[in-house]
Amino acid sequence: MTQENQTTRERLLRAAIVAFAEEGLDSANLRDICARAEVNLNAVRYHFGGKEPLYIAAVESAHRTIVGDRHAYDQRGGMSEDAPEVQLREIIAGMLAVSMSEIDRMSPEAMLMRREMMTPTEATAHMARSYVKPRFDYLNSVIARLLPSGTPKIEQHMLAISVVSQCFHFKFGRQMDQLVISKSEYRKFTIPRLTDHVLRVTLAAIRDYSVSNAEPSTR
Repeated sequence: MTQENQTTRERLLRAAIVAFAEEGLDSANLRDICARAEVNLNAVRYHFGGKEPLYIAAVESAHRTIVGDRHAYDQRGGMSEDAPEVQLREIIAGMLAVSMSEIDRMSPEAMLMRREMMTPTEATAHMARSYVKPRFDYLNSVIARLLPSGTPKIEQHMLAISVVSQCFHFKFGRQMDQLVISKSEYRKFTIPRLTDHVLRVTLAAIRDYSVSNAEPSTR
């Protein structure tokens, strides 16, 4: 791709993020997006293939802007030779770094992601396949190494979801937390401290599986 084509693509993507954030997928108009980007309407078809692929690319770009490269820990995947406890700590710290990061909640990227979360489209399914599932699978594989052999998959998955939930609570529950906990105390909720806490809770749960070595009651 030439530098000129790359610039055209980037302008289209930026204009699309703003338009879709303001108006949503259904209401946003391709002609308006192209006018914002100062490109020909055919550029959408050339670079993205159509409105929906452009929307998916816009959501993915917005997601990358918000998350950044703070998931660097998982790029090693199964290649890491670290002990599973070390890998689990890295995963937790990575998720907390994303969860605790300060973002401009009124930025087009944040607004677009809120729209997509409230009214999911194919873009959410695409993100789940390309971004979320590989990371969930990696987390699940690390947890599986810590659990007794033969632990049912459902137990592994519940533990993995528990880890994710504990970490991302701080993305969505921060304002409520500060209403029930003093701000001076909340400032002590640092990423290293929270990493230790989530790891400790998770390893305690895993040890309980190791002691009982039996599936919990389904009641």
